[in-house]
Amino acid sequence: MAEVEAAIVRLESGPQPLSPTLRGALAAYEWAAGHRHAAPVSGAQQVGNRPQTAQLKGEQRAALRATDNRTDLGPQEHDFALGVVRALAWLIGYSADPP
Repeated sequence: MAEVEAAIVRLESGPQPLSPTLRGALAAYEWAAGHRHAAPVSGAQQVGNRPQTAQLKGEQRAALRATDNRTDLGPQEHDFALGVVRALAWLIGYSADPP
């Protein structure tokens, strides 16, 4: 969890305003750390203090579906969802690099 908190600090203290992709990553990190109760894309309420791996994977799938459905999203919403996908991929272990 220390890596997630460090990623939050890195994004919050970096150049502002954040791009939509980095805002999505920040929202995903905050949710994963238990700072937000609603998932960043689906809005699902977390169970417990922090989402479990199954919830992280489910939210990543929801974000992937959102990025695939470009007709319903504007470019900013698409990029926000893409940031969520990338951040959760890192947290789940699908990617070695944080966004």
